[in-house]
Amino acid sequence: MPVCCPQGLKNFGRTLSQTAALMCGQPDYEAYVAHVARTHPGQPPMTRTEFFRNREDRRFGVGNNAGFRCC
Repeated sequence: MPVCCPQGLKNFGRTLSQTAALMCGQPDYEAYVAHVARTHPGQPPMTRTEFFRNREDRRFGVGNNAGFRCC
């Protein structure tokens, strides 16, 4: 099967990956980084590891992160 639109295929793969992650309860890290840059300038975003740990803690109601929302 010839690949006529490699960029479109790449975007489809990224969207599919993001959808699968959301279905498992993991939001998109790149979207989070863009959000922090846009709405909290000067504040460094969490690392990828911190972000996923924070989301898991929030999802399962662990510690101070239960119900956390930045905005």
